[in-house]
Amino acid sequence: MKTAKKILNVIRDNFPNGIRNDFIDTHKVLRLCGDENISRKAVAEIIRENGIENGGRFYFISPETATEIKYFFAELLQRNSILYYSSVYKKHSDFFSRRNIFSSEVLKKIVQATNIFYCSSEFCSAKFTANLDSFVASIFKIKENSLSLEDLQEKFPYVPPEKIRVVLSNTKKFLPTTPGKYGSVDKIQFDFKEIHEAKSQISACIAAKGYATIDDYTLSSNFALNSAFAEKDLRNLIYEQFLTSDFARQGKRLVKKYAVTNQKAVRLIQKLRNFIAAQSELSVEKLYVVARNLGIANREALDTAYEKMIRVEKNLFVNDSQLHFDVRAVDEALNSFVQEKIISLRSVTSFIGFPSIKGYSWNLYLLESFLRKYSRKYFYDTSGVNNDNVGAIYPKSMKFDSYLDVQLSVIVQEKIPLEFSAVENFLSEQGFRSRRMSRGTERVISRAKNLMNSVG
Repeated sequence: MKTAKKILNVIRDNFPNGIRNDFIDTHKVLRLCGDENISRKAVAEIIRENGIENGGRFYFISPETATEIKYFFAELLQRNSILYYSSVYKKHSDFFSRRNIFSSEVLKKIVQATNIFYCSSEFCSAKFTANLDSFVASIFKIKENSLSLEDLQEKFPYVPPEKIRVVLSNTKKFLPTTPGKYGSVDKIQFDFKEIHEAKSQISACIAAKGYATIDDYTLSSNFALNSAFAEKDLRNLIYEQFLTSDFARQGKRLVKKYAVTNQKAVRLIQKLRNFIAAQSELSVEKLYVVARNLGIANREALDTAYEKMIRVEKNLFVNDSQLHFDVRAVDEALNSFVQEKIISLRSVTSFIGFPSIKGYSWNLYLLESFLRKYSRKYFYDTSGVNNDNVGAIYPKSMKFDSYLDVQLSVIVQEKIPLEFSAVENFLSEQGFRSRRMSRGTERVISRAKNLMNSVG
């Protein structure tokens, strides 16, 4: 016991930055002990049994320091429900460095050794089996208004913002209201009678024509009850909670659900969603690398990124909380371009009349993200997510079953001759499609002719 105490004192006094359990450092300990009866094996055992290992080094904290850390955390937990080790260390690095604690990993192991707090691999709490999701939900429960990431950061100063973003990305619990703010799904009021009627309307349409679109059933009462939330998000939530067991999505259509969902694919997409939600910004290259490692196609990865982030330029997405749109002003600026017609995204050739966005400049990628998520007046539509600013913009008063219908309508609108080369050139050159598609062009012409013949 006396020998062990001597070795420990030598290590604490002479290796404040940690010690390696190798020949060089153990030999130094032997020399400093100056005791021929102490062996390298004894030193190695003391290091291994008493040190806190991190990154190949062992750290020795005095009992006095361990007690100080215990009381420090106990005091913080009187004012905070949850403490992430990384955030505590970052905010109080001077306090810990004076006590020879130079990493959050070492700090974590000291706190875990106290056995007086509930400790996970990332955080500790005074509440047993705590989790960030429940703490965030409790804040929403007592607040009437929507909350932003900044609001929650004030409530949880020792939680990294990316962890809060992951919680808010759970669309089964939280939905965006105004840009940068979120509301709790628990506060959404459902008109269950209308939803039941919608199920019947969808089933009837599927029986008649094989599918149903959003025009075939109504959720207007549900939208009116929850006007703070976007119709698109409410529609998705209602689908997930009430319709998914009976119907499957095929683009914008609902069909009878026959196939069993590929659970592995669902889990992989959720992993990608969680990764994306934790990022403050994300390059397209990095997105593709992560997606490839999960076995997810680039196009599907882009679609998922658009769900959770805003694309501010060709190669960069940023978290929704980074930008704040003046939705009404942007929609007003679009009026002069759209003019109650179908136009291509590329037709917006100037952003002079658009409201400024702090830290960012308008471009077609940013406009596409705005239209996808925030516009109250206009839809953005395309045959598939792309990197080429391809797609159409049109008023929400217009309704189309598919993007093929959008293309044939713009052909009729612009009075393009129903000749193969004229139609194909117009659609590709104006940015309604990214490449020439012979079969698609033939279908557009055929349906346009039928439409014109039926009109007269």
